[in-house]
Amino acid sequence: MTVALTVCGCDEVVVGFEDVTGGEETRLRALHDNGVELNGTRFNGTRFNGTWFNGVKLISASISEGTTKSSLSGWSLVPGTSELQAYGSKGLLYRGADLAGARLQWLVDDGGKEPVSAQLRIVAVTQSASLPDIYFTDIDVRINEGKWESLCSDGAGVPTSAIVVPGYFDLATADWRPGEHGELAFACRGTAAGKCLEWGYRMWAKHGGVSLGDHYRACTRMVRADYCGNNVAHTENGTPIDISDGLSPALLTPETDWQIEAKWGPHGAVCLNQPRKLDHTRAAVVAECEAAGRGKLPTCGDDDPAEYGGLLVSQAEPS
Repeated sequence: MTVALTVCGCDEVVVGFEDVTGGEETRLRALHDNGVELNGTRFNGTRFNGTWFNGVKLISASISEGTTKSSLSGWSLVPGTSELQAYGSKGLLYRGADLAGARLQWLVDDGGKEPVSAQLRIVAVTQSASLPDIYFTDIDVRINEGKWESLCSDGAGVPTSAIVVPGYFDLATADWRPGEHGELAFACRGTAAGKCLEWGYRMWAKHGGVSLGDHYRACTRMVRADYCGNNVAHTENGTPIDISDGLSPALLTPETDWQIEAKWGPHGAVCLNQPRKLDHTRAAVVAECEAAGRGKLPTCGDDDPAEYGGLLVSQAEPS
């Protein structure tokens, strides 16, 4: 079942049920693996804040306080972090681990005879040791009276955590959007959306005075080898790539002498040599990008990430 879903009020969530998983995150020495999935959650495109969306209404959001329940509203992120926060019915602020046990419920009308009930529960929240502005939120989901399942799973099907991010993911274009109404979304660890955050490209942060929003967007395109920025991946989960950027100081620097594959901007590759997978020829990808309205991709020259307006560089041993 695929359902578009939103939650609303001061607590809207736009949700889409889609049974997808992301590539398992691994590191090969200082290298990084790529993957084909964008954010890998069963609730793709989940947003908070608003009123109605595609016929979906938030029924309740609550947390237990001893023997009573307190409703929750005003969902947002602690500024400069991915730590979720909300207000209880008595004005008490819950943030991060305080929200463990919170439940949210919707009724989703997908055109069937009976509305579908969707529930989320926050299981636990932990802070990243390496990037303290990142928080990992363990979330379960249940459809109707079915079993509870992890919202996120890695490439091996093992439950994993979500990172709550500002904005939302456009399911048609696979683009991250900052949002206009305080929207929030989930990025599963081990997917392109999650990996790029843990590699340092947090869209809410600045580095050397530079906002990292476009670096994040470029990174999600790069991980999926979405050369044309048209939501078409040209890779396989687990393919190693070497990543670097032009930030000062750089967040990631080259670790190999592999050939430059491509340079990347927020809309895809800005130049391309040999794609990382040999079953995709450069000529075929260039033709695809021209057909998508991106123009003719030039070849990459020097190792400067800023060539052709690029932000990131990927190096690969074609396989």
